[in-house]
Amino acid sequence: MNKSQIELIVRISETGSFTKAGEELHMTQPAVSRAVANIETELGTKLIKRDKKNGLSFTDIGERILITFRTILSELQKVDELIAAEQGLEIGKVHIGAYRTACTRFIPKIIRTMESQYPGVEIKLSEGSVDQVKEWLRSKCIDVGIIIPPDKDFDTVPLMKDQLIVLMHSSHSLYQKETISIPDLQDEDIILGRGGYEVQVHDLFNEYNLTPKVRFEVNYIDTGLSMIQEGLGITITTKKNIWSLPDQVVFRELKPDKFRDIKIAVRDMKDTSKATGAFIQTARTLFTQEDA
Repeated sequence: MNKSQIELIVRISETGSFTKAGEELHMTQPAVSRAVANIETELGTKLIKRDKKNGLSFTDIGERILITFRTILSELQKVDELIAAEQGLEIGKVHIGAYRTACTRFIPKIIRTMESQYPGVEIKLSEGSVDQVKEWLRSKCIDVGIIIPPDKDFDTVPLMKDQLIVLMHSSHSLYQKETISIPDLQDEDIILGRGGYEVQVHDLFNEYNLTPKVRFEVNYIDTGLSMIQEGLGITITTKKNIWSLPDQVVFRELKPDKFRDIKIAVRDMKDTSKATGAFIQTARTLFTQEDA
C-alpha cells in the first residue's frame, strides 16, 4: 500500500463517489475503479459495496480499515509539518466538524483569523448535527469538533458558556414575569429542540422531580420560532442560538442562571497535529473570554 492508494480510499469515503474522488485526485472514473480493485486484491478483502439502488457503502471491515487509513494520513501529515517547521514554515491541514449554530456563530471568525495567521494551513469544514460531529470524531473523519456534553468519549477544552433562555409568544402570561424558573414551566407545552437540547432540558426538569410536557420536537430553531408565533408552545434555547426574534416572539432568562457548555473536542489531545493545535488555540483566544 502507498499513500496515493490510501488517500484514494479515504476520498471515496468522504465524497461517497468514485467519480468525485477521481476528480479531486485528477483520476478518471475507470482508473479509480481499477485502483480500488487492485487495492482490494492486495488486501484480500472487499472494502466497498456498490449498488444501483443504495449507492456506495463500505463493508464492516472497510469501515474499520478506513479508521486506520485516516490515522496513517494524519501521521504522514505530521511528518510534513515537522519538516516545514524545521524550514521555518507553517503548513498543515485541519478538518473541523461543527453543528449548525457553531458554523454560523463561531467557525467563520476562527477560519478568517487562522487564514490570516497561518496562511499555509489548509482548512476543511463539515457541518452536521451534534451527534454527527461526535461520530465523525470517533471514526476520525474530522480532526476537531465543536460539541456539547455529554462528551466523555473525547478530550475536550471549554470554548464558552451559552445562557439558556425561554422563548414564548408576547401574549403569554409568563412574559409578565421578570424571570422564569423551571417549576413555572411544568404545565406548559414544550417545543423541544433536538441536537443536544433534549438531555439538558430533561435534566433541568429532573432537578425539580418534574417531567417536561413535550408537545413537539424540532430539528431547527426556525421551526420552533414559527410554532411559537402561532401560539403552539414555548421553547428553551440559548442566547447565541438566536440571530434575531421574529414579531411577537420574546424571551425571558431562566433563573437561577443556566448555561449550555460549548466545547472543543478531539479524540486524543496528545495526538493532535500542529494545525489542529493552532485551531484550538485560535478558537479559545477568540471566544473563551467572551461573556455568554
